[in-house]
Amino acid sequence: MNTRSTRASIMSQQPLEGRLNFLDRDPIGQKSTRPSTLEIVPVQGDFIIGEWLVSPSVNLISKNGDGMRVEPKAMQVLLYLSEHQGVVTKEQLISAVWPDVFVTDDVLPGCVSALRKAFQDNARRPRIIETIHKSGYRLLLPVEPVSANRHEQSSAAVPPTSLWQRIRARRVSLPVAAILLVALTLVGVSRLSSRTTYDSLAVLPFSTPENDSASQYLSDGIAEQVVNDLSHLRTLNVMAWTTVSRYREPQLDARSVGSDLKVKAILTSRLLHEGDRIIVQTELVDVATGSELWGQRYERTMADISGLQRQLSQDIAANLRVRLTGTEQFKIQRPPSTSPEAYELYLKGRFFWGKRTKPGLRQGISYFEQSIHSDPNFALAYAGLADSYTLLDDWGKTPPRDSFPKARAAAEKALALDDSLAEAHVSLAMVRACYDWDWNGAEQEFRRAIELNPNYATAHQWYGLLLASLMRFPEAEREVRHAQQLEPLSPIINVGVAEVLTWERRYDEAIVEYKKVLELDPSFLGTYGNLAEVYTEKHMYADALAILKKKCAMDDESDFARTLDDSYSRYGYQGILRAELNFDLAARATGDYGNPASIAEFYAALGDTPRALEWLQKAYEEHSSGMQFLAVDAHFDSLRSNPQFQYWLGVVGLPSTAAATPQSPSHPATPHSSKM
Repeated sequence: MNTRSTRASIMSQQPLEGRLNFLDRDPIGQKSTRPSTLEIVPVQGDFIIGEWLVSPSVNLISKNGDGMRVEPKAMQVLLYLSEHQGVVTKEQLISAVWPDVFVTDDVLPGCVSALRKAFQDNARRPRIIETIHKSGYRLLLPVEPVSANRHEQSSAAVPPTSLWQRIRARRVSLPVAAILLVALTLVGVSRLSSRTTYDSLAVLPFSTPENDSASQYLSDGIAEQVVNDLSHLRTLNVMAWTTVSRYREPQLDARSVGSDLKVKAILTSRLLHEGDRIIVQTELVDVATGSELWGQRYERTMADISGLQRQLSQDIAANLRVRLTGTEQFKIQRPPSTSPEAYELYLKGRFFWGKRTKPGLRQGISYFEQSIHSDPNFALAYAGLADSYTLLDDWGKTPPRDSFPKARAAAEKALALDDSLAEAHVSLAMVRACYDWDWNGAEQEFRRAIELNPNYATAHQWYGLLLASLMRFPEAEREVRHAQQLEPLSPIINVGVAEVLTWERRYDEAIVEYKKVLELDPSFLGTYGNLAEVYTEKHMYADALAILKKKCAMDDESDFARTLDDSYSRYGYQGILRAELNFDLAARATGDYGNPASIAEFYAALGDTPRALEWLQKAYEEHSSGMQFLAVDAHFDSLRSNPQFQYWLGVVGLPSTAAATPQSPSHPATPHSSKM
């Protein structure tokens, strides 16, 4: 029997009000009867379970001096189990620990799992906490309070250190004690009121009851727009969506995630979408203490998605005690579109745009166009359209003439409607750089974008790549390093750092950065080709082959991996280059787009100068984005003294590199992969 589908079927037939808390039914969705009253045994202070000492005041479970802290909600679950003998139903636990809050089905099991980890317990052979199938949980060992004798001995061994202990130890008179306590209270209030504001935040992906894709575009879209809203606040450092979107596991430890991201506050949220109604429950957590700073439940209709997003952004800023300028307040409060349908379509477009695949980009373009049709004055939809066409050149393997002119038109329309959109300025900068080869115009747009949103990591990254292509390496490294600080866990941002180091011929440092990316995300395929390129520049051909074969394995290209193996065994690394070249030429012959600048690189690496220059001519005619990196790309080092190669550098306005660029030995290399 499919429990999940049965549950979904039953839930779909019931009114939403009966499902908001996910509390009133057993695992197959049937209505639960009211639980019977359990015998309550109050627990005060620290207590012992088996060999373990439980200290609720500090959320600590320890044994023999070694312990583990758990989240406050997990400790509340343990306290409830400790105070109620016998089987405690899931409904009772959720009602007690999360009163008046709806929680997903995985919240309570996650807390129990955390407790078992602290107790070193096993769910299959439990010694502390037992799961009762389709019912609840119970403690298997008795709860023993810490003995009075132990407490007295402990008190005698350690002199009183707190003010209250000193008052009691010295038998200070009651009036004096009262005065001292009032003073202490005032000091505490003073400290509380003078607490510094929270200057860094991570907004984690919203969880949904079933984690279904039908609701994910909505949950991700709202969260991403909140991140975008808050990233404009100059006094708040907000982790970018590409960094936080990888934290999707249920029951994440907010303090651990916050420590990883080096932020002071974490926002976790749960979203329920049914028909025309949306409910969002949020919790803002102090990373240092694990305490809840603020929580709120929102209920809206689909027609007010943008209103929900704006209200959430304002409430977060207020509860982080962020001071907003008039301009910042206006940006957060301003509705992005007058059409609810247009805004929902925009969120769907951003969801598919974020997949970074050709089908995803095409689907995103379709949604953005529908959004514009619904609201022709919706600036964000034009910006999304521009972003999509900009990436089609590289990620979508699309001829530049079919993508960049459309990106330009969409970006210019977005800026005509709202010149404050940093994303649209970045898209226009990419058109100026990759298609027009207008370096000054591109730099102006990047600078404008960064001025509008200093926390926009992609603007810093792509600006850094532009500066590197112009051989302005110190400035380039500053920009990509700044992007890395803003998004430390983003694979594509970290690849940008490695690319700049590669173009500056700092190969050992580049290898270190590429390996960091693979540790962050082994599935990020663009890293493998780039790393193989660096290995090749260091004559480490066997390592380059090994990394390319890993890429083939992950990309389900086992046949091509065998071709690479066979070519290498027969002809050395030049055989691999020839195999990849033939692959690109065959793609163009069948109507698929292959970047002519990359083909020129292969010919240059193989020592075929005439054909390399011939394909550079084609790259110029097709406005290939690869022309941007002629001055720094090591694949062309063997051509740098060639007058015709210098001619092409001059045509596109790049600095001459005949003497400035370090000459690499004439040996084969692999073309670079995605720059974005």
